Amino acid sequence: MAQLKFYTPRSNNRTQEERHEALRFGQQGEQMAAQFLTDLGYIILEHNYRRGHLEIDLVALDGDELVVVEVKSRAYDDILQPEDAVDHKKRLALIRLANEYVKSHGRKENVRFDIVSIVSNEGGSEIKHLKNAYNVMSF
Repeated sequence: MAQLKFYTPRSNNRTQEERHEALRFGQQGEQMAAQFLTDLGYIILEHNYRRGHLEIDLVALDGDELVVVEVKSRAYDDILQPEDAVDHKKRLALIRLANEYVKSHGRKENVRFDIVSIVSNEGGSEIKHLKNAYNVMSF
């Protein structure tokens, strides 16, 4: 399995180079998540589906379900787990964008929302898959 390059942000006031490194770190995490899900038999339909400022990291098929996947990658020394960053506001935005995706692509499958959490350190990465992490009915 691929290994993420270790990255630890120093502060919220990052330099341009640190922002680029964080972006690369996130992209590596999304690639790892896509491979992880593919290995589980998912079919990846979209990477980084965007509308305006909103983005779905991955859209996939898992059997007869359309899966909207949020990928969160963090360094091992972060205080919060990556999935904790998918707060109420982010979930609402993903639900709204998923609704737009379903309509614009004529999808008929039931929609599920998963989170893939990746925690990396110099020794490797741990991937956690939170299947059906939240749903529309919980809002």
